[in-house]
Amino acid sequence: MTKTMVDITPQVAGLCWIKEDQWPRLLEVADDKASLEATWQEWEARSLEMIEVFATRGILIEKVVVDVEDLISWCNERDKTVSAATRAEYVTALMMEQKKLNSDKTTRH
Repeated sequence: MTKTMVDITPQVAGLCWIKEDQWPRLLEVADDKASLEATWQEWEARSLEMIEVFATRGILIEKVVVDVEDLISWCNERDKTVSAATRAEYVTALMMEQKKLNSDKTTRH
């Protein structure tokens, strides 16, 4: 009987991380403002709880610091509103860009 190797590499997901000083600006432009916490401190506490829950399920969360003005520009270029879905899409795009940059560095001779 042969044993098969099991890939135990944890899953990694990105989390849109807004700095405290940019929270008011996000609330100004977010289409989903009603579903966001009123304060950055409340949002941070909920986000950290979520990170812990995912960790118990073997999913590592990478905080991706997002500049709100860059997010707004990205959304405007694509004719999209600032929402939970577009924040997630933006974070995914940033992570893919970073991964590509890192792989370019390792493959050059």
